[in-house]
Amino acid sequence: MPYSSYDHDKLETAETMRIERRIYFEAKDGDIAPYVSLPPEQLHAMREESAAAEQAIFNDLSSRAAAWEEQAGKTLLLDKAIEYTRTTVVQHTANEWQTTEHNPHIRSNRVYQMNYYIYENTRYDKEAQKSIPYSWTLTWSVRTNSPSRTQAKIAGQDRKVFTDKAAMEKYLNGRIKAYDRLFTEISPPIPQEYADYFKVNGMLMPDYTIEGEEPPQQQQAAAIPENTGQEKEREHMSEQFSIMIGNRSRFDAGDPGGYWLEMPAKGAASRSYAERRHYRRQPAGFFHSRLFRRPGETYCLAL
Repeated sequence: MPYSSYDHDKLETAETMRIERRIYFEAKDGDIAPYVSLPPEQLHAMREESAAAEQAIFNDLSSRAAAWEEQAGKTLLLDKAIEYTRTTVVQHTANEWQTTEHNPHIRSNRVYQMNYYIYENTRYDKEAQKSIPYSWTLTWSVRTNSPSRTQAKIAGQDRKVFTDKAAMEKYLNGRIKAYDRLFTEISPPIPQEYADYFKVNGMLMPDYTIEGEEPPQQQQAAAIPENTGQEKEREHMSEQFSIMIGNRSRFDAGDPGGYWLEMPAKGAASRSYAERRHYRRQPAGFFHSRLFRRPGETYCLAL
């Protein structure tokens, strides 16, 4: 063909799909020769027909792009669900004041945290030959303690200066007492205005409640798991009488699988001759035997 092409295709799952192609004409001897002798009207008609076919291809690609959008949306939904499950539980001090590496005074629970910093401002006294405090700077705050990176500030003050230490301590104790009500439970109800801080991708984190709302119900898995071997065994145990025929080598290897035979209950009609013959003529390594048991009991036979 008399052109060269370059593609810039790129796929970032659950985010971006790009199909981009560019073509460039490369002049070669005789490439346009069959067309230049045609009447202009015919050339225009051929050009319109080719462009229409090109548009049809584009429309098909656009419909496929819509299919990608739907699939990418599913991938994105799974990514957000995985992000939710990977969100770690918040750390807290169980409402007790503690000292940490980055915070000298902090108390917290699963919803709130309160901290304060005291900086003693000193100047050097030449006569006393030591540093003497002349003021105290207090910074305190009450914030949410949520899994999100940003926390909501509920109250606080930055760099409040006191020239009297006793006055500073009285003010601080008053602030602590004022917010004691937030630190009586490990996981108190979340006020409506702060609920979004405790949600990941729109869903409330486990074991939280919001004021005025019922506790959220745990979502049940949509998929119903297939019956396990134990579940199948329990199903057979509920029958009036049944036996399982298995291979001993498989049984000894830890594989309890085999062939279940549902036998008639006492007083039920006898099986036909063909059925009885079928049970007698099992493949090598299997056998059939007539057993009796009380209801609720199960027998496993293996060779």
